[in-house]
Amino acid sequence: MKAENIAYQYGIYDVDAPSSDLPADFAETMWQEYEGTLPAAIRALEQGTFTRDDWKSVLLHVQAQSIRHPDYDRVAITYIQEDGVPSPERDHVQRQRQTTFRETRQWMANARFALIRRGTAAPRFVLNDKGYIPMHDTQLDLRGVLFPLSGETAVLMVVGVALPTDDYEVGPIAERILNAKGMEIVNQIAWTVPEITCVMGHPDDADYLLQLSETGPTVRLPRLGPYGGNRDPGFYHWRWTASACRLRSKARTSDGVPRPPRHGASTGRSRSGRSGQ
Repeated sequence: MKAENIAYQYGIYDVDAPSSDLPADFAETMWQEYEGTLPAAIRALEQGTFTRDDWKSVLLHVQAQSIRHPDYDRVAITYIQEDGVPSPERDHVQRQRQTTFRETRQWMANARFALIRRGTAAPRFVLNDKGYIPMHDTQLDLRGVLFPLSGETAVLMVVGVALPTDDYEVGPIAERILNAKGMEIVNQIAWTVPEITCVMGHPDDADYLLQLSETGPTVRLPRLGPYGGNRDPGFYHWRWTASACRLRSKARTSDGVPRPPRHGASTGRSRSGRSGQ
């Protein structure tokens, strides 16, 4: 099945009264900024050969997920009504879509990102029709969002933890390999995100997708954490480790993209954690 025929819906971005600040093709203009380069950028992330331009394409994809999913209209109408418009029209929603797109970038600038790879024993990432998986670390009280890019690779963003010296557009500050238990947790959460209508995955994973509906949204992490080859006890501990912070100032490739820390780097004593929506 072709990607354009999966979870496709017509008319989401239609404008009733086009204007200079809300053109009829406003959404298509945003998508054209990155859609053409995104497949190659994802392949480069998978292969470890990505450049800063590849990373910028991925960041635009991350930025757009907040407004491209089918539940956005409901959320936008709530925002608009709270601002004093009792009966929002479609163009009110489209203007809010533009605003949310801009504000999401500011939110991203205050976050830290990691590249997450699938471990050899783990199932593939699954994707819901919102394009992202919100997660809450209840021990650290940190919130983040996982953005699956393919069955093999995802980007994990931790919200509100950036340092003043960070430049999030350079590249992710860390790389982690998700073990089987960690993948089980994120794929379960992908299925239970509110207001989704479907999950998608590789054709060989059909039986695995059916099993997702039988599991709960909150799962306890194993003692050694969700990643392979290190001791990160939770999904977000990489965001403050010494190895991750050193990565920004010392370990850079010739084109400015940070090199990930070694997978075997120790990041502290293990303890159990929890993750859920």
